Amino acid sequence: MKIVQDKLRNRQALLVSGLITLVFTSLFLFIIYEQRMAAASEGVSRLQAHMLDIFNDNELIADAIGERYYHIKTGEQCGVMAQFVPRNKDEWGINADPKRVHSATGTIIAQQPSHNALCMYAAAEFIRGMVNELNPGSFDAHRYIIASNSDYFYWFMASDSRNFSFSDSEMAMDITHFFYPPVDFYTRLLQKNVKNKALSSTNFYTDKITGEKAYSVVSYIYDLSGKEISDQIVAYLVYDHSKPELKEALAEAFDNQILPGLNVELVNLTNKESLCLSGKCAGQSSYLVRNFSEKYALHYSISLGRFMARDTQAGIVILLAPFFFIIITFSLKSWLNESDLKVYIDTLTSCFNRRILDIIKRRDLSHCSVVLLDCNKFKAVNDTWGHAAGDRALQIIANRMLSNTRTSHDLVIRTGGDEFMILLFRSQASDAVAIAERISGQVTSHVFVVEGNTIPLSVSWGIAEVKGDLDAAIQNADTAMYKMKQARE
Repeated sequence: MKIVQDKLRNRQALLVSGLITLVFTSLFLFIIYEQRMAAASEGVSRLQAHMLDIFNDNELIADAIGERYYHIKTGEQCGVMAQFVPRNKDEWGINADPKRVHSATGTIIAQQPSHNALCMYAAAEFIRGMVNELNPGSFDAHRYIIASNSDYFYWFMASDSRNFSFSDSEMAMDITHFFYPPVDFYTRLLQKNVKNKALSSTNFYTDKITGEKAYSVVSYIYDLSGKEISDQIVAYLVYDHSKPELKEALAEAFDNQILPGLNVELVNLTNKESLCLSGKCAGQSSYLVRNFSEKYALHYSISLGRFMARDTQAGIVILLAPFFFIIITFSLKSWLNESDLKVYIDTLTSCFNRRILDIIKRRDLSHCSVVLLDCNKFKAVNDTWGHAAGDRALQIIANRMLSNTRTSHDLVIRTGGDEFMILLFRSQASDAVAIAERISGQVTSHVFVVEGNTIPLSVSWGIAEVKGDLDAAIQNADTAMYKMKQARE
């Protein structure tokens, strides 16, 4: 099939193909992006649930330690003071030797041996053992107890106490700077709004143990010994959320497959301080929010640029886009060509009609030749034998022209009733003469029979090389054809 589109048609095909490719590529990327955002929301929800579980566990453990502390203290079952040994000149402890601590028990360090510290150690050890027995494999490392007056510190994991010293502990120096005053016991106990209860969490600070930015979940161990239980506490139960621990929890929430381009930021809603857990959090202009307390929230988003650069499916879509563009362009050009052919093709002879000349004149016609052909005495055939016979004669002549030209290069055009033009690309005058003579000979030798009568057919022709202007070449070929026609008459 000949390609008849001009440059305008090609530009139209490229433009439409580009728009279609852009729309479909954008649509596919949007669908994949929305799937990734849904997966991000699920992962962040799992992280949120994990952190709420830790807070709820902290509340349960604090209540359990408070009950145990009350019972063993009133029952005088705290143990013997001799368990305390000097750690240095200003500190005493149980299992507190920095060079050798036993992992089987926790550690308590006190400024002075005291009955309260001994009872808290006994209560915490009992609850610690119960937690490990009932929930094997889910022990929380960075959980510890601080006396309400900072007189003692207890660690559930003994190794966390090695670097501790009262002299450089900011919490020991000014505990009120870190922790909010407690509400009364029953209000805390019966409050169902976990997000509101979690307001007791600290602001961000630098963890002395890990050296990383962190914040702490805080629960209260209440003094249950009074006649009226109020807001008096004996200690704080603290769980540290350090940056490495939070990043590990985030990875576990996503099954250790963090989504490409995912940004997750933990934000303190009260002072806007933040901690970036994944990606590039600075300058997030659009993000989703997942609150897990009245004080802290997770802001998360997926960076579009890093998503397209690193996501496997998005990368495949982007890589396939050029091939999609080529296929659409090829298909569209074929469709446009078929549509154009219906406009430019003469239905009787299957040759091009003269409308094709408008497109041909826009092309580079250097090294082309023109052949004009005219049917001899065609009017007599029509007048004597009718238009049906004339149409058959035209079809025979046209078939001879089509069969003697190159389908993919040359153009055979019906320019009038019995007039034809052949445009031979990259052909000299001698080539045009040879083709014209061959066509003329085949037309003359054809036996054309109408109602039992043999009717002779012949054509007159003229040729010319195109030297810049097609119209001038057509005029020259027409002059030569007219001379041949006159000579035959």
